[in-house]
Amino acid sequence: MAITLLDMLLAAGLINREQFEEALLNRVVYGGKIGTSLIELGFVSEEVLAKFLSKKLAVPYVSPEQLLAIPSDIISIIPRDLALKYRAIPISLEKRRLNLVMADPADLTAIDEIGFITGFIVKPMVAPEVRLVQALGKYYQMEIDHRFQLIIERIDKRKAELSHIQQLESVEAVEPSPVAIEEVVPSAHTIEQGKKYEEAEIVTEEETWVERIGHYSIDYVSKSLAKAQDREEIAEIIIGYLGQEFERGALFQVKRGMVTGWKAVYRQLEVTDFPRFSIPMNQPSVLKTVAEGAVFHLGPIPETPLNQLMLEWMGGGRPDTAVLLPLVIMGRVVNILYAEAEEKELSSRFVELQKLLTKTVLAFEILIFRDKILMI
Repeated sequence: MAITLLDMLLAAGLINREQFEEALLNRVVYGGKIGTSLIELGFVSEEVLAKFLSKKLAVPYVSPEQLLAIPSDIISIIPRDLALKYRAIPISLEKRRLNLVMADPADLTAIDEIGFITGFIVKPMVAPEVRLVQALGKYYQMEIDHRFQLIIERIDKRKAELSHIQQLESVEAVEPSPVAIEEVVPSAHTIEQGKKYEEAEIVTEEETWVERIGHYSIDYVSKSLAKAQDREEIAEIIIGYLGQEFERGALFQVKRGMVTGWKAVYRQLEVTDFPRFSIPMNQPSVLKTVAEGAVFHLGPIPETPLNQLMLEWMGGGRPDTAVLLPLVIMGRVVNILYAEAEEKELSSRFVELQKLLTKTVLAFEILIFRDKILMI
């Protein structure tokens, strides 16, 4: 029977059962590979993860230093569109053998296509997803998600601090004392990034979006959520329904003291730049209130700088009434659902929105159980 990565880490005593559950929840709610969640949560280091991935997949692993120091003539072997399509990066060429770092070293289709286009024999290699994403951003200008940027910053900060500690120990030649490694707490610089976008870009293909959401009855939503295969499909279903039924709808993500945009729709138009939205929870905002208190908000949006920024990223304007509901999984707020309409309409449909939230929680829990079935 095939052994999973989590099996291997559990057997080695590197994670426990509670961390196993937390990693599954993190992966389902926030996406990415399970290894990314393990690094993000601080359960394993990227070096340990790389070694276990190498053992599980039976391919060599590539260190971050190697991955981020590839000569330009090697990078040019694979066209940008092909590299992004398969998340694959050439690292070296030995005669006719091309060493290729891949997101999925078992993807025979990718190996065959890249081998055919380049004319080389492909030898797959592996690296943690977070470093592969960083390299794709460096060499092929792939936009790096804010979440991955934070993980990379935290890894590099930790390495720099550990290196500094080791230097001090070698100079002083004394017994090391426990040193607390601080978490990287995202600052308000993300707000400054948001200010570059005065108004979220709105999709102009109105007919396409309207056609896509036109059939979102509550019965259809229920059946679709029960069959959803991943987090993105869940989000599409919810936003499709909110866009059809309300003036504006959105899904936010809550994580590590930050609230970020996921998906939003305004007047039946998708707000395509919304995933760039990001604010910290160390300043007053309606999102902070809902996330930290795990309570709903129903009424006008208070006039604060961060609330105004939130509205601007969702298309601008100020609603008379809005509702924000926390999506709680395993006792933690992971998402916030937003909808706005006239006060009377929102009040009368509040119970309906609460039921929608419950259905969404169950859909995520189904995904978690599916993953658990595959990983235990």
